[in-house]
Amino acid sequence: MEKEIWVPVTFTHIEYPKGDTLGMILAWFSLLPSFTVISFIPVIILRRDLTTIFFFLGMFVNEGVNQVLKRVIAEPRPSRTASSVQWSQYGMPSAHSQFAGYFAIFVVLLFYVRISVVTFIIPLAKIWKHVLASVTVLVSLAICYSRHYLKYHTEKQICAGFLVGLAIGAVWFIILEKFAGPYFPIIASMPICEMLLIKDYSLIPNTLWCEYHCIKTEMRSRAKKYIRPE
Repeated sequence: MEKEIWVPVTFTHIEYPKGDTLGMILAWFSLLPSFTVISFIPVIILRRDLTTIFFFLGMFVNEGVNQVLKRVIAEPRPSRTASSVQWSQYGMPSAHSQFAGYFAIFVVLLFYVRISVVTFIIPLAKIWKHVLASVTVLVSLAICYSRHYLKYHTEKQICAGFLVGLAIGAVWFIILEKFAGPYFPIIASMPICEMLLIKDYSLIPNTLWCEYHCIKTEMRSRAKKYIRPE
């Protein structure tokens, strides 16, 4: 029987069976948590929104809990002798699956609890929350499946990670809504936040429309200054 060869995704440590197209696709899905965390940095710099910052901080809380659980439970990852990977960490619970669970529940709750659908021009746009929520859940499940397919974790480790992530995401959102969120307007008005242009959008039902309207109004105001009378 020919020995199975595992190869890494370009410039990464994630491996998949050589010649396995599905494995390669799932390897890229397995990289999504890392890409997501990195992408939050420019998003925070550009938007400077307290809710986004709170969401981002929750990712580190989630990862911290995962590292503690791994050391306490100390369950090894599944054996994969054909791979060149040497496991240096425990596998219970799966960090990728836990991130997927945290991200999925927080985003879904954000869509259905915090974001309101108002003043849409296109009637079909009212279903956007359902579409985005469904895509978020499906991608999160794909990340979980990738960890099993690529033999990084057992099914038990993946399920445990996803459930822990769901619990942390739900609790973190409750903290946002009941405890931290009500103080965001006060925090945003602090001198340090005003100096750093940190904002709070929690009282605005449709931030997309608000940003569009404010920018359009400002552009019209500035355009008048540059229009010379004939």
